[in-house]
Amino acid sequence: MAQVTGRVFITANGKRLSTKSGATLKFGRVKREMVPADHGTAGYKEITESAGVECTIIHDANTSLAEIEAITAGSGSFDTDTGKSFVLSGMVCLDALSLSDGEVKVAFGAMDCKEV
Repeated sequence: MAQVTGRVFITANGKRLSTKSGATLKFGRVKREMVPADHGTAGYKEITESAGVECTIIHDANTSLAEIEAITAGSGSFDTDTGKSFVLSGMVCLDALSLSDGEVKVAFGAMDCKEV
């Protein structure tokens, strides 16, 4: 029986982030949407979607919010416990960060995501 991905490990600019479970990888590429018309479906259109990562970081004395928020042309990885890894290039922190109850929700966008 094959192992199913359960844990992921996220690195941003060479530093491993201490994240909670539930992180999401957006692989990016082309999204397709159906285009409705008055006579039925006219076809589909393609929309480019950006790659990225959404995660919740566990905040401690070693966590620098300023350092994370300053990422604008970084690199990172999303590594799974099943051996699959994804490398993100052109990584940027998308939102202003806020700390609440020892947790920081972070959204990173990226220019590209490759499975390695």
